[in-house]
Amino acid sequence: MHIAIPSKNRAGKCTTQKIVKDCTFYVSESEVHQYKQFYDNVVGMPKEVVGITKARNWILKNCNHKYVVMLDDDVKTAGYIKFNERNVKMIKVLEEDFWLNEFNKFFDMCLQLDYKIWGVKTESSSKSTYPYKPFLFKTYALGSIIGIINDDTYYFDEGYIVKEDYELCLRHIKERGGILGVRYLFWENEHWSTDGGCKDYRTINIERECIKKLIKQYPSMVASAKRENNEFAIKLAL
Repeated sequence: MHIAIPSKNRAGKCTTQKIVKDCTFYVSESEVHQYKQFYDNVVGMPKEVVGITKARNWILKNCNHKYVVMLDDDVKTAGYIKFNERNVKMIKVLEEDFWLNEFNKFFDMCLQLDYKIWGVKTESSSKSTYPYKPFLFKTYALGSIIGIINDDTYYFDEGYIVKEDYELCLRHIKERGGILGVRYLFWENEHWSTDGGCKDYRTINIERECIKKLIKQYPSMVASAKRENNEFAIKLAL
């Protein structure tokens, strides 16, 4: 299993390696020297690889691993959900062994289901939790924590500058009937509060154009898309 962290303009500011130490950073070749001052495993991507979608595909095509987990570089909190009789508690877990064991479990489940993709809940709010549904199969897996069986079956659509993760998931569900959505764990990132990464080029217009394209491509699978805080939230009709 390979843990890949695509990153941009965040040398010395990343947090994900504090949880998953056995990871590899993928950055522009012009930034390699900066990242190597802080992190052990750094791979430079050619200057032609611009944007997160192309970076994800480059990683899949060049890492030489069948089981790939892609994580954003700015994790804020992570753990599991404990269901009590009267409430739900979010229990933080920062031990690497815990997460690696869970990731391996999900790849095994994907093989049994004939799926290629899994993803973990990306909010630490108990309000977004389904107490009796530890797994969902008609859902999405966001690029901030996504596992892919890397056998040349699925790549990200480079026509999507953003929302590439939604497109990949909808394509997978359409072709395979579902996706492995893990909902008893949570993995939440900082995203817009940290400079660098996709924040450097993502704009409202880019978001809108990619959402329009997504709705046009999968008209019966997207219920709505509205702006919340600094980005658009997509609600699927599955």
